[in-house]
Amino acid sequence: CACAPCIIQRLHRGPSQPSSSTNNGDNKHTSIIRSMKQCHSAAKQTVELCTSTLSTGNNLVSCGNEINQSLIGAASDISAESFAVIADLIGGDKTKEARDLAITMKGQSTQCISLSIQMVDSLEKSVEALPDVVVNYVEEKARRSVTGELTAEERGLAMGIDKDEEELTLCIDAIEHLKLLTAIEAGTRSFEAIQTKSRLCHRIFGIIKKYAADILSITEAVHDRDASTVVSKVKDGSIVRSILKAIGLSKYIKQFAEGCKRLMDKIVELFKGTAGKLSTLWGALSHAKDVMVRSLTDVGNARSLCDEAGRKAEKLKSMTTSLRNMEALKLVNKSHGNGSTTHRSVDDAAGTAREVDDGISDAALKMKHAAKMVGDEYRGLPSIITDGITDDGEVADTSVVGVGAKIRDIDNDIRELETASKAIEESNVIHAAMSIHREMSNVPRHVDTCQDMIERCTAFADQSKSSIDSFLGKWTLETAVTNVKEMCRLVSFAKLMEDLADQIHRLIRAITTLLRVMSAKIGTVADQVQSSGLNSVVSSGLNSIVGKVFGK
Repeated sequence: CACAPCIIQRLHRGPSQPSSSTNNGDNKHTSIIRSMKQCHSAAKQTVELCTSTLSTGNNLVSCGNEINQSLIGAASDISAESFAVIADLIGGDKTKEARDLAITMKGQSTQCISLSIQMVDSLEKSVEALPDVVVNYVEEKARRSVTGELTAEERGLAMGIDKDEEELTLCIDAIEHLKLLTAIEAGTRSFEAIQTKSRLCHRIFGIIKKYAADILSITEAVHDRDASTVVSKVKDGSIVRSILKAIGLSKYIKQFAEGCKRLMDKIVELFKGTAGKLSTLWGALSHAKDVMVRSLTDVGNARSLCDEAGRKAEKLKSMTTSLRNMEALKLVNKSHGNGSTTHRSVDDAAGTAREVDDGISDAALKMKHAAKMVGDEYRGLPSIITDGITDDGEVADTSVVGVGAKIRDIDNDIRELETASKAIEESNVIHAAMSIHREMSNVPRHVDTCQDMIERCTAFADQSKSSIDSFLGKWTLETAVTNVKEMCRLVSFAKLMEDLADQIHRLIRAITTLLRVMSAKIGTVADQVQSSGLNSVVSSGLNSIVGKVFGK
């Protein structure tokens, strides 16, 4: 029979055949003592290693908890101001410290595996020194689990390590395939997993230390004993039971240490991924935030220039309306060369028109500068942020670009103004006043068109400001893509303003050309009348024609 009681009885009766020499028996017992001493030394080193590892684990858990709590706090109320905080948390000194602790703990796990192998090897050498009948018994029992020595919690931990490793693998995959929409969730889940699994590894090393302490107690039973004492312990079966228990515990130490090493491998890999991709993502968003803040100055200045241009356009309308109603009647009597009131009024109107043009051109340049900053920043964002938002690196918002199709076509206005200028240039002395009045009557309408486009420019500046405010505001999983898209919207609004500024420039140029032609014609007519001495005759004729025009 190979049960423990029967074996112990056989040991008490002694061998059935002549035993080996006394020296040979002493050598075997000495070998048992030597092997157990080796196991004792390895167990002692394991206890010391576990003490150090538990301290490392405590620091790692504490560090992970600090990062996780800070990240949860930042992620629960995310605004653009949080980007730098999150980037620093993920890629900063605290995360590097936690990663280094994980690397240390991984190395300690490897040492623990090595020590467990030493313990098993030395215990197996002890077994080889036992009688054959005992060897067979020990080998058979050692092949079986000593789960009876484990608590329910310890058995659960041993069986659950594979699942814990799978959870870390899922977090690593989420970081590997990171997108903007998943960044917040993936980041918080990763650090939660790091914290949870670090705490698990800390518990595992607590168990390993307990097992190593048990082995230390077992091996102390023969550590300082002589051969006769060892023989008695072999005969009473206590050393057999001790070796069985020590082998089982050593193998569990190895199993737990290997599991802990696998988890630490994943944790280190997860730290690498989060510090890489996540810190890059949040760092890029933080830099984009800074650019959007800087663009506020240009957009604000553009808005102010639009306001000023709008006021100048209103002044231009008032001036052209006044010219339409008054200046033509005084053509002959009040226009005497380039210093006349008429000339000054027309030239002033032309100067005001140019101021409108300059103001809108400057506003468009400000917006263009802001758009270039934001556009360049957007194109420099990592693909994990921009994927699915725009195609082929084009920085544009199609919903905004569509507004361009609704902007009024001014080609007809330009043609009308060019025709008016030609008509005035070709008019003779008698018909000049009537021609000027007729064409001047239409100028305020063209100024209205200009004012409408200026209002559009002002609206584009306001919408650009709103895009910046939205980007700098609150961020959620639902709004993240929209918030990034605000960069594209700003660029698109700036392009629309640039297009409008070009149209305003064309329209103003046509208006100033007409005013310049009017001024020149008024001066020419006045000079001709004065030089010919026909002042009273022409004046009477012009007053008659103009009177009909005005219903006088």
